[in-house]
Amino acid sequence: MEKGVLYWITGLSGAGKTTIGTKLYYEMRKSCPGLVILDGDILKRLVGDSLGYSRKERLKRASYYSEMCKMLTDQGITVIICTIAMYDSVREWNRRNIEKYVEIYLKVDREVLIKRDKKGLYSRQKSGKASEIAGLDIEVEYPKTPDLVIENDGSVSVRECVERIMAYPVKQKDTFRRDVDYWNSYYAKKLTEIQSPSDFARTVISYLEPGKSLIDLGCGNGRDSIYFLNHHLNVTGIDVSEEAISQLNQLKLENGNFVCDDFVSSKALYQVQYDYIYSRWTMHAISEQQEDELLGNARDALKEGGLFLIEARSVQDSLYGKGTCVGKHAYIHNGHFRRFMEKEVFIEKLKERGFQVISAEEGENFSKTETSNPVLVRIVASREMKGEQEYGKIGN
Repeated sequence: MEKGVLYWITGLSGAGKTTIGTKLYYEMRKSCPGLVILDGDILKRLVGDSLGYSRKERLKRASYYSEMCKMLTDQGITVIICTIAMYDSVREWNRRNIEKYVEIYLKVDREVLIKRDKKGLYSRQKSGKASEIAGLDIEVEYPKTPDLVIENDGSVSVRECVERIMAYPVKQKDTFRRDVDYWNSYYAKKLTEIQSPSDFARTVISYLEPGKSLIDLGCGNGRDSIYFLNHHLNVTGIDVSEEAISQLNQLKLENGNFVCDDFVSSKALYQVQYDYIYSRWTMHAISEQQEDELLGNARDALKEGGLFLIEARSVQDSLYGKGTCVGKHAYIHNGHFRRFMEKEVFIEKLKERGFQVISAEEGENFSKTETSNPVLVRIVASREMKGEQEYGKIGN
């Protein structure tokens, strides 16, 4: 599923955010049905009166907005949001976590804003009847690297502003669809005969109880999912390959549910609570940023005491360093992306996110074939309860 675009329109009160955002919405709606517009004033009413207007409270509210936008764009919805939210940490979070992000800064001189004063904020501040006004009483952090800067001082029309935004080429960043063509081609050849379960699946089956629920991240042709189904688990399999998922669904397996989606950020699937999350050879198929997001989602989706079962290629593997380096411990070799795991670093990440490591191994002979014997990391971890502590939130 393609992700939606986030158009983050920011500027001080009176800069024209709502006017331009609304015009953009109606122009884009002609060709983009999956589209919503979110306005700061409306959002404040939805959030409620629990948050005030101090810097700390404004930052917290802006963080809510960012996470709401990500939830929508991850489900393929394009979002136009009109909000002041002038905090570097919020905009940096957006760039890290939202694949298709366009930041628009409406730059207007203070004299022009005071002259417009459509909401009466500036005049009330001047007379002492209002305080905590962004840009006056409250210091703001102006965008440092916006995608578009529009000087909306009245010298250009609203239509021209909207045309500039619509003409901007949206860049898609880190995406789970990196190898979709590779895997569709691979499973078109391999899926006709389901292979026997992996050695990792056979190893962890002793941890699993019949009747419990398991999600198989990157289930591929279903070799391990089917093995777990045969051991009377309720299995959800998720994979990038439309080819694999389509053919698995044709099998109509009882107690099996197979979906084609992004296993990193699929909000619908992570609303469900699971007893087990199974990740074989999928951690090394995603970026470090995606890994961080996945770990947070996995913790939220696991029941208390639930198990996270992980197998991935190690930095000690013979393929490490081959091909083109595209990130930390990440390479593209023979047209295929791999990112290799540092065991101790990954264990620390798990602990930081509220997992207790039950077992951790690293070595060869875990998945030996006639042609390869990769060095793998195997980890079994359980979810702990940390009271009301939250993991992975903006600003934490």
